[in-house]
Amino acid sequence: MTSKKKISTSGPLINEKHVKGVISEIKATEILIKNGFLVYRNVTAHGMVDIVAIDGLGKIYLIDVKTISFRKKYFSPADKIIRRIPSDDQKKLGVILMIIDGENFTFSPVDCALSKKIKSQ
Repeated sequence: MTSKKKISTSGPLINEKHVKGVISEIKATEILIKNGFLVYRNVTAHGMVDIVAIDGLGKIYLIDVKTISFRKKYFSPADKIIRRIPSDDQKKLGVILMIIDGENFTFSPVDCALSKKIKSQ
């Protein structure tokens, strides 16, 4: 006989940080599609790349989506935002960070080809 394990439903099934991340990935996908990209999302929970985007000329962009986050304690307003940069492995692969802030977004590196492409459209 197989034993059936009960799934606990007393607490949240996913945490708030995870929910924010999923929402940011969906927003990033929407922004890219609206700018004419083909978009493919990662199906695993963890990895160096969340989205692969392809422009109309066939150029491929590897994107890691981040949700903007803030320090609870800071000395000046400039220190409030937590600055994100690609990891060394992401840099080797040319991964671009797409940082989502509500309906706004930025890229790291700021002057990347993807940023220029979206601004020119």
